[in-house]
Amino acid sequence: MKLGLPNNHVSRVMPPATPHADGRLPGSGLVLTGRRLVPDLATGARPQRDTHHRPHRRGQHETRDMIPSSHLAADPAGPAAAGITGVARVISGTDLAATLQAVGPALDHRWAIVGPPPSPDGWIRASDLLDPEHLDEALAVVREHHQATPEVAVSYFTAWYAATIVGPAIATFVLTRRVPDLDPTEIWVHRHEGGWFDATAFRRPRMTLLPGDPAVAGCAPETIPAEVVAVAADLDALRARLVEEIIGHLEPIITSLRKRARLGLAALWGAVAAQCGRTFLLTERVSRDPHLGRLEADAFFAAATPTLRARPTWQQFIHRGRCYTGMRRGSCCLAHRVTEEFCTACPFVAAPERESRLREWIDSQGPGGLAV
Repeated sequence: MKLGLPNNHVSRVMPPATPHADGRLPGSGLVLTGRRLVPDLATGARPQRDTHHRPHRRGQHETRDMIPSSHLAADPAGPAAAGITGVARVISGTDLAATLQAVGPALDHRWAIVGPPPSPDGWIRASDLLDPEHLDEALAVVREHHQATPEVAVSYFTAWYAATIVGPAIATFVLTRRVPDLDPTEIWVHRHEGGWFDATAFRRPRMTLLPGDPAVAGCAPETIPAEVVAVAADLDALRARLVEEIIGHLEPIITSLRKRARLGLAALWGAVAAQCGRTFLLTERVSRDPHLGRLEADAFFAAATPTLRARPTWQQFIHRGRCYTGMRRGSCCLAHRVTEEFCTACPFVAAPERESRLREWIDSQGPGGLAV
């Protein structure tokens, strides 16, 4: 039973190389400047004008602000109940390429494929960024394109690079109960002209699965496909593997980045944690479950402590009759040093202001909009 597609496979349905060609903006970085919506540069998107805004009616809403997740409304069954049987209906297929295509909406303006890069332009092997010369070159592009200080450039780079790594891994875990192998020697990332990363290519479709996954269910040990790195005993073990893969991939580059700017580990890992939290919330685009992403994020961050201790917290509120979850970052991305505005998810933005921005952002997206 094959888990992968030929090395030259590229998904036929691919999001655009430039973010948000359809006019959408990443809500977690939304900044309001007059009547214009400007995305947080640390999310890697370009400013675009909003054309779908509808005014909201404040009097119809309830709010719950920055309450620890243990006190928030939740599915009483918890994330463990959403095991492989709970998400199997979301996608079908037994290969990583089909899996990545199915979870694509949760990757927002980024995309992921299986196989070698489709062209040499802009693609960098992830392990090459551990080379000081390659890393300095990548940071120089960010500094020059955004007129950024070393601290801002490192903050941006950390968030952008982390998003291309944690996005596919987290979306695949939540929606399909699979964890891709994040070996940096087996992954390429695509760098956009502005210095941000918008795509991930997995050279080989290697994954860790649960025993009930259709790819391995009923298989004798000797017949398990070679693409299966391991079979986790249960959901907790699979989540621990996700944490191990993410931290194991990012720790060396975080160490290198820390030497290049006056930023502490809390700030750098906080940037990673923000991208993790954002992807967890974005899985609602596929699952249609308004609680699953938040619950899974809480379980993930509990397992990833203390490394990801600067984790985001949640801001829940009712808007037009349904529950939404927004995010407050655990550390500042420093975008305000470039834009002179604080991002919506910034810890320095007051909760009422954040909620107001999120309501406007939800309405600007039209049907199915999220507070992220």
